[in-house]
Amino acid sequence: MTTHQVETAAPVDNRYRTVTLTFAGDGECSACGREDTPLYSGGELARVCPACVAATFPPPPWEGDCPPEKADVVITHTRADGTLLEGSRKGDGIFEAIRPYGWRYFRSLECLGLNHSRDRSADRYKIDPAATAIRELGFTVCVVVNEDERRAFADAEADREQRSESRAERFEDRASRATASSDASYQRSKQISERFPMGQPILVGHHSEGRARRDHARMDNAMRKSINEGERAKHWAQRAEASGAYTEHRTNPARTLRRIETKEADLRGVVRWQRGESNNGHSVRLSPAVVVELSRRRDELTEEVGYWRSIVAKAEAEGFKVWGADDFTKGDFVRSRGSWYEVLRVNKKTLTVAWNLRSPKVIMTVADATYEDGHVGRQPVDYSDVKTRMSAGDMARYLERNRTPSIADAKALMDGVTAASPQDQEQVPAEVEGSADIPERLRALLVEGEQVRKLPESEWSFTSTCGRAYRVRMVTGRDATDLHFQVRTVDANGTAVGVGKDWTGTLEVIREHATAAGEHEGKQCPRCGRMWGKGLGSPQAPATCTPGHWSYCDRAAVPVEQDIPENAQAKPKAKKRTNGPKMVIVTAAYGSRQARMVYANGRGTVREDIPAVFIDAPEGVTFNEGPASAAIWQGVDEVLEKAGFVRLVGSGARSGIRFGEVRAKITEREDTEPVAVESAPQSQDTDSPAS
Repeated sequence: MTTHQVETAAPVDNRYRTVTLTFAGDGECSACGREDTPLYSGGELARVCPACVAATFPPPPWEGDCPPEKADVVITHTRADGTLLEGSRKGDGIFEAIRPYGWRYFRSLECLGLNHSRDRSADRYKIDPAATAIRELGFTVCVVVNEDERRAFADAEADREQRSESRAERFEDRASRATASSDASYQRSKQISERFPMGQPILVGHHSEGRARRDHARMDNAMRKSINEGERAKHWAQRAEASGAYTEHRTNPARTLRRIETKEADLRGVVRWQRGESNNGHSVRLSPAVVVELSRRRDELTEEVGYWRSIVAKAEAEGFKVWGADDFTKGDFVRSRGSWYEVLRVNKKTLTVAWNLRSPKVIMTVADATYEDGHVGRQPVDYSDVKTRMSAGDMARYLERNRTPSIADAKALMDGVTAASPQDQEQVPAEVEGSADIPERLRALLVEGEQVRKLPESEWSFTSTCGRAYRVRMVTGRDATDLHFQVRTVDANGTAVGVGKDWTGTLEVIREHATAAGEHEGKQCPRCGRMWGKGLGSPQAPATCTPGHWSYCDRAAVPVEQDIPENAQAKPKAKKRTNGPKMVIVTAAYGSRQARMVYANGRGTVREDIPAVFIDAPEGVTFNEGPASAAIWQGVDEVLEKAGFVRLVGSGARSGIRFGEVRAKITEREDTEPVAVESAPQSQDTDSPAS
């Protein structure tokens, strides 16, 4: 090994780590005049800011055996690029020596480095042992750390999103190639298996035994490769899906709120350490290096919290609701994690709700959460987990009707006027001009002015032209001429069985609907003879006629006959089912000159009422392949054609249950009528026993 001459390094000012400072309060720096900053004193310093501390006790430009331009191996660290190692070559043993400390090779950078070291401080617990291991190999090492070279958090986040998109594209390409390979292997295995119809066994002692065994091995290998490639494609598809969802995961408003709380807690801990206090039971010694690092960490956390707050503000502008203590009162119901909970207490950061683990319910009230001894179970709910809220009065109406409100129902009540009290409901709403022909249940929605009262009871039913029943409920509409509905599919009892899309209409459309409904109300259905009710599928008036007898369009009610265009083509008549045979079974011995064909039903039961047909081999031809011989099926096709049948494509080589027989499905020919099946001339059966 070549002997490396080590140059003695210049003396390093270790006061950067050895001097101890004390916190002198917040105020104006005595050196630079900066205001509202933590001040420190110690040694020759008196009430100076962290920037002045760094200027007085600068960190060493490099550490190690010699300057970086003369060292064999240079380890550099910046927060913008991370921790990298330069000077190593393949086969010099450096990678094997430092690999146990978390170092890896980056193909894109063509050098060694530490994973996840960007935008972070230098990890001396991995750098120093690696430098020691390299020195033991006989190399000189220089470590250069520059913590001030960093990038903005927004730029770092944008770079991470771009890299996630690149990963998603790369993983999708791998998944598609693995899928194509899996399909090709499956098709190759299937193609080989066509030589063995219906799982024909290997004929031991036959001349085809060796080839059959080789084909079985190729089939097995191809199928196993298809399965392995399918699992590989599934793996990369999942990786691509996860990478593609990175941006959505990072910018989710609820998750971002929880992240802000964590970062703010970290920021408060850094401030405590800057003041010389303990944070969660941990304290630090305020050396110049620690003071500068805490100041740097405080600036980074402040920038990061500001970035995430901008993400939440953007989500709020797009309609996201940030819940807080001012939005709830005791007795309200909160929707969280798929259930409704009654609020017992409103706290600054959480809600205390009723909770009963023994009998969980979709709507958990205080009565449901009360145990036999009178104790009320409770559980905290973070405001970031809140989906929506509903007042106690609105929830009581749903409970009376034994219904569970959805998130859309609660948002509809919040967008409009709060549900009125029983005293207010007794008052008759003010008349709206031209509303005499509006159904009574829709008139209950209209109040004085341009407001719309959102009552869960105010619903309306109608049936579309295709005969499907719907239940319509007013969910928003701040203008009397622009009403917004939520349309849901309902069953005959008026219970919603599916969610449709929202529908916006005007006051004129409602009038026409009411007029159309009034034309048929109380009339007798011309088909079933029953009386037409107020609304098909209405909760108050159950259906009195099937949806196919009368149908409502978006403008008027018309009979079903008028919905069919005059030039519409007639539906093709269904093919009549016959009692003819559905299958033929052919048996023949290997090397024989005669085959036997019988007709059977779809389940393979032989039709005793139709005699068997015997097929003789042409002159000079023997059935060497048994019932799978081509000459046999040529004769079978001729017999079927004379009888008015045709063999289904692709089913002529299906192996039967017993050895020596092949079954094929048949069907009647469409161009000609089937003729009576007659038996062929009964020739002498010279087949060897074909079981």
